[in-house]
Amino acid sequence: MQLKATPRQPLGKRSRRLAREGKLPAIVYGHNTQATPITLDRLEFQKVFVKSGRTHLVDLVMDGDRTEKVLVREIQTHPRRQGPIHVDFYQVNLQEKIEVEVPIHVVGESPVVKQGDADVLQPVHSIRVECLPTEIPEDFEVDITPLEEIGAELRVSDLKVRSGVTVLDDPEDLIVKIVPKRELKVEEEIPAAEAGVPAEGEAAEGEAAAEGEAEAETEE
Repeated sequence: MQLKATPRQPLGKRSRRLAREGKLPAIVYGHNTQATPITLDRLEFQKVFVKSGRTHLVDLVMDGDRTEKVLVREIQTHPRRQGPIHVDFYQVNLQEKIEVEVPIHVVGESPVVKQGDADVLQPVHSIRVECLPTEIPEDFEVDITPLEEIGAELRVSDLKVRSGVTVLDDPEDLIVKIVPKRELKVEEEIPAAEAGVPAEGEAAEGEAAAEGEAEAETEE
């Protein structure tokens, strides 16, 4: 997957003008690599990211000249605007191992869940691993079909990990567990007279909302 980029100078508040022009500010950094501000086409980035996610290498073509192998490391968003406002890329060395978050993909269906007697609890949605950039797993597939009873579970140690990939998380961390179905309990309303409190005059709590304006680039 290729993504075209243009080197740029820090823009400060002018980054809003980039957004109006359909451009996206970004930065490339890495081990023993000087951070380089760049500009992307917003729509092109979104199309590439749908396919690459954070685990596939992207060929970042700089000014149509040189190509760098990068991973999407962080995407900044605005609290009110849709879409990304800034992207961090990590330039990799294909000969050096890196740490990366790999998503967990739950597949299959537990028989007891299918019967409607239980739910699936998934406290963990990604796993930290260390490996070469070319060996990053796309995801870890977890099949819950064998979990036939309430209380059955799978932990990090149960993952199938290929050679060359080292899991950094605790082997005892819980990934999925079959838990009892939660039943909605409708509490009977106690008549005001029996409760010894006035029927009217309930106090409502108000919340104060404060929303900070996010700048497009933290480094500029």
